[in-house]
Amino acid sequence: MKGHAHPRPNGVTRAEGAVRTNGAHRGNGAGRPERPVLQRPARIAGPAAIVSRFGRTLGKRFSRNNLPLLGQVHAAHSALRRSRAAIRGRGANIFTQWVGDPDALGSAVLLKAILEELGAKEVRILTGSLAHPQNRNLVAKCGIVLHDPNTGRLPRGLNCMVDTSPPLGTANTGRVVPVSEYFFVADHHADPDDVERNTREKGVRRVKLAFVGLPVGSTSAFMAALAMAFDVFESVGPQGRAAAALGIYTDTSALLHGSTPLDFRMFEKLTRDPATQDLLDELRDYRVPPEWFEYRNVAFSNMEVTGTVRVAPVGYVRDEHRDVIAEIANDLLRIEGTSIGIAVAVTQLGTEVSVRADSRLLGEDQPRIVRVIDHLLSYAFPGVSGFKYERVPPHRVEGGACVPHSRVQEHMWSVAATGPGQDKDVLEHCRAAARALVAALADLKFARPDEIEGLL
Repeated sequence: MKGHAHPRPNGVTRAEGAVRTNGAHRGNGAGRPERPVLQRPARIAGPAAIVSRFGRTLGKRFSRNNLPLLGQVHAAHSALRRSRAAIRGRGANIFTQWVGDPDALGSAVLLKAILEELGAKEVRILTGSLAHPQNRNLVAKCGIVLHDPNTGRLPRGLNCMVDTSPPLGTANTGRVVPVSEYFFVADHHADPDDVERNTREKGVRRVKLAFVGLPVGSTSAFMAALAMAFDVFESVGPQGRAAAALGIYTDTSALLHGSTPLDFRMFEKLTRDPATQDLLDELRDYRVPPEWFEYRNVAFSNMEVTGTVRVAPVGYVRDEHRDVIAEIANDLLRIEGTSIGIAVAVTQLGTEVSVRADSRLLGEDQPRIVRVIDHLLSYAFPGVSGFKYERVPPHRVEGGACVPHSRVQEHMWSVAATGPGQDKDVLEHCRAAARALVAALADLKFARPDEIEGLL
């Protein structure tokens, strides 16, 4: 209607966005408004245009029932098509987290195909390491070529990010040399306001096409819908489709947690042909090294239990085994009567903690589990790396933190353990960190007893 503001992503109207973005930077009515770093869609296409674009491939009823999210896919498709001249003949860098996971890698494969369809001369996927055996299996079987995020990037390429948000050089991209401008970003983890603040603080000039805080269970689902709009499903072949399907599968815990209608629909579309189905089965059936079970034995042997909270010191974990820390946290949460599972380890990066929580034992106020985890990590580990959590019960939380080594620790622990749990000094350090987390619980119980109810 003529008198109404056009809707924006995340339910913010153009008028509201203008007030929040422009008004916050005006001083006593003077000066020009400061332009946002994140250039998000100013307006979303109407229902008719969205259904016309996606009705044939996703179904008209599905398209009508998912207009807000498909509106963002439509906006991304239109913006990339308008940018064809800027893409043609150029190189492009696609950054993932430093440690690539299936959702990031699957999303990157699809974005690479889209940019090449639009005329990009060369596209490189930039990932620092592959800690998890499943990630290594994915890269090997799907033929994904990875480059170092620092030495392997194209100097004048368009900088893109998937499944993580700017700025580079922080949180899960801590080892990556930052850049000042980004072309395209798609991420379902970060809050747009947080990204806007962080990029501004780090001197980022612009994110031209920003699709941050996507309301989906996996970035791969969003990118798959976008790839379908560009008609590149066939060109990526069974390997590309299986990579994206695995991204959806892993980030939604086999489509059981945090999955949306788009995750289900795109997983089904990606896995229709037998070749993709067979390859996906191979990707899901991965093997782990024997050391993983040794790490688990150390963790459970030293586990501390306080109420429904379990904290497990792991000791020193080699860089190629880092993902076992999160696996141990997942295992802790599977124990009956557990609300929070925390694994603490020392790695090449520093002292790392991985947190998994499920607030079903907390009664009606399930979102407070996020506040509890925030307090624990802030109390025991300065520098929280972030959370992702569902908006509906069971309010599951995933988070973590990493405290870099001191120079003495870095030298001492880089040559420390020859096997899981063998270096007693490192293990004692992890035990001390576990005790600090327990102390944080006690502190919260004293300061805000209502927050801790049901946990102790």
